[in-house]
Amino acid sequence: MTTIGSLPNLEVLKIRDCIFKDQEMQPRDDKEWEPKEGEFCSLQFLLLEKLNLVQWRADETHFPRLRHLLIRGCSALEKIPSGIGEIPTLEIIELDECSPSLVASAKQIQEEQVENGNEGLQLRIR
Repeated sequence: MTTIGSLPNLEVLKIRDCIFKDQEMQPRDDKEWEPKEGEFCSLQFLLLEKLNLVQWRADETHFPRLRHLLIRGCSALEKIPSGIGEIPTLEIIELDECSPSLVASAKQIQEEQVENGNEGLQLRIR
């Protein structure tokens, strides 16, 4: 992910059917992803689909230009990091076939945006 994240002009990233592994190519027991600061600086669209991901740690510094987040079929993912809601360019969060806790975290992000005067964040749940 570090190699992909360091691509300076990467605007669209679709991660599908992946198993997060450690450096020795073993499936990770913790199944977590935490991008490094400075990665994904131009990313505008992020799709996470059918991943073994459980924990995702990120904030607005990791995806400063993100506009559209689509999470599909990630039933183990517990929540969207609350810092994602602080991305000023974020317009849409879409969830499809996700856990109730993930849906709840997305609703919390949207509520916080409304409280801060940003009613433009769309939340689409299927």
